[in-house]
Amino acid sequence: MPRGKPMRARNGYGSVVKLSGKRRQPYEVRVNTRMDERYYPVYDVLGRYETREAAMIALADYNKEPYRISDRNITFSALYELFYKDKYEESGRIYSQSTKDCTKSAYNYCTLLYDLPYRDLRTPDFKSVLSQEGKKGRPLSHALQEHIKNLFSQMDKFALQNDIIKKGYSSFANITVSEDDMPGVPFTHDEIQLLWNNINVPWVDSILIYIYSGWRISELLLMPPENIDLAAGTFQGGLKTEASKNRIVPIHSKIHGFVEHRLSMNNGILFALNDLPIGTQAYTRLFKKTLTSIGITTYHTPHDCRHTFISLLDSAGANQVCIDRLVGHASKTITTRTYTHKTIEELREAIEMI
Repeated sequence: MPRGKPMRARNGYGSVVKLSGKRRQPYEVRVNTRMDERYYPVYDVLGRYETREAAMIALADYNKEPYRISDRNITFSALYELFYKDKYEESGRIYSQSTKDCTKSAYNYCTLLYDLPYRDLRTPDFKSVLSQEGKKGRPLSHALQEHIKNLFSQMDKFALQNDIIKKGYSSFANITVSEDDMPGVPFTHDEIQLLWNNINVPWVDSILIYIYSGWRISELLLMPPENIDLAAGTFQGGLKTEASKNRIVPIHSKIHGFVEHRLSMNNGILFALNDLPIGTQAYTRLFKKTLTSIGITTYHTPHDCRHTFISLLDSAGANQVCIDRLVGHASKTITTRTYTHKTIEELREAIEMI
C-alpha cells in the first residue's frame, strides 16, 4: 500500500474524508446508517475534526458502541416527547391525571433547555432552570423545584436506557430553596379543634394525620405501605437530606385509628383517590377544599401541618433533639442516626406530649 494512504476500513465501519478548501476542521467522519429507496447506503455525518487522527479516534469510539446519529443531537423537548409517550402512553401502567399534570407543569418551566441537545447538557444547565425566578421575582417554590428535579431524573434515566447519554448530570443540580424555610401559617388551637369537631367530613382525618406526624406532603404520599407498622406504631420514611431519610416517627395515639382505617379501606394505600395513590397537586386541591367546607378560611397549605407539628412539640416542651429527629432536621447534638428501642420510646414520649 502506498505510504501515507490510510488503510481501507471494513464495509459498514464508516470513513474519514478530507474536505476541500481551507477549513479549521477539514476531516469529516461519515457513518453508513441506512439505505435509500434504491438500497444504496446513506451516510450520516458524525462530526468534523482538525486532524485525521482525531477523526479516526471518533470513528473508532463510535464503532465500539454505535448509536443512532439522530439521537446524538436530540433536543431536550424532543426527548421529553419520547419520554412522556413511553411512560404515560405505552408502558401499560395507569397514572393519575394529577401525576401527568405534575410532569407537564415541570416541563413548562424548562424553556431554557428546550432547543439544546440533551447529550450536551451539563450540571450548570439544569441548575439554571432550578434557580430561575418565578412570579413576582421570587425563586421557584421548593415543591415546584422538586417536581422539576424529578422530571430531570426520569429523563436522565430514559436517556441512559436509550444510549443517548453516558452520565446523568442533573443529579448534581440541587434544589435551591429549603422546604423548611418556606413561609407557613401554623394551624391555631381553635382550627385544630374545628378539625376534630368535623372528623366525619372526608379527608379531615388526613389533615390531622399530617398535623400529628410532621411529614412533608410528598413523604407521606410516597411512603410504601410496608413502612407503616401498625403493630409497632411507627412510620418510617423520609426524603431530602441525610438527616431526613429513613427516619422513624411514632404514630400518635390520636391518629392511629385513622391510619389503620385508611390502610384497610384503600388496600394498603394510605391516601388514595379512585383506588390510585393520590398525587401532591390533587391532594393539595382536596386539602384546601376540605378546610373551606368546615369553615377554616385562613389560607393554609399542606406544609403548614409540618409547621404546626413543630410548633405543638415546642409548646409542649419536647426535647429539641427529639424534635430534630422527628422532623428530620440536622442537629449538632445528634451523633448517630441509629434508632434503638430506647430512642423510639423517647420519640414516642415526645410526640404524645402534643
